[in-house]
Amino acid sequence: MMAPSWGQKKAGLSHCMPEVRTFFGAEAQKEISRRLSGFPLAQKLSREVYDFYGDHLTFTESKNFSSALFTVRLQHQPVALKSAEIQLQLGMDRAAEALAHELLHLRLFILGFPLGEIVYIPSPFADYARYFIGMCHWVLNLVHHEMNYEAFVALGFNKSHFLGRSNGVIDYQKGLSPDFHSGFSVHIDFPRWCIEYLRHFLSARHGGDGDSLDQAKDAVNWGSRVYPNLRQVAAEMRKWFEIGAFRDPSQYSSQVNFLLGLMGIPNFTGWAGLELSDYKKTIAFRLDR
Repeated sequence: MMAPSWGQKKAGLSHCMPEVRTFFGAEAQKEISRRLSGFPLAQKLSREVYDFYGDHLTFTESKNFSSALFTVRLQHQPVALKSAEIQLQLGMDRAAEALAHELLHLRLFILGFPLGEIVYIPSPFADYARYFIGMCHWVLNLVHHEMNYEAFVALGFNKSHFLGRSNGVIDYQKGLSPDFHSGFSVHIDFPRWCIEYLRHFLSARHGGDGDSLDQAKDAVNWGSRVYPNLRQVAAEMRKWFEIGAFRDPSQYSSQVNFLLGLMGIPNFTGWAGLELSDYKKTIAFRLDR
């Protein structure tokens, strides 16, 4: 996901605005751990994340945020890690679960899974670049969920708390509602149907109820009336998750690009990894180094 950008600051507490609090490095880990009280394994995870990211770790909370999210920011020329950030909405339900969820996202890069860095958008589709880039990151987020769900439960959390509450049932028969239907060309609209199916399918796998599975079926049933190949693509996506080759860091980038190709979304042409240097500093590198 994308998040607002903050300037460079020293480790510690920042009072940018009265309703925003930002912590860096050890202070960020301390605040995150405090909110994970009662979940010692999740607190241990927060320490593991800090030990890897160090002063690059940032934790920001505000009542103005709409949810929790993570962001890893890279400098591209030359490639370098700028920050690893977690945002938390103040007063949200299940704050501990939300923080653990985002920590698990950051942990994947510690385990050697690469970050999608560069997306190539063919020139005929340049007008849709921001939509395609958003789709790429949405799909990556969903793939992360598949890899993190069991780890979340192993931390001691209720499996039904892995994802936030649903925003309600979408009527795909009327569906193509303004909030869903892009009104753009097939190059945008077909991938959106794929994402609608995939997010409900994975919600059903990740502690969701029967409504999630019903919504996945509805997305395929109604979407296939517009795009008959959607049903076959949905079956291939299910098979992709069942085989699970993406769980191998060495196969992750090629596997994710295969999934994006199924969905009609441009692939990542550049990937970056993170590792600790001999001096215990987190460095970024390109996979083609």
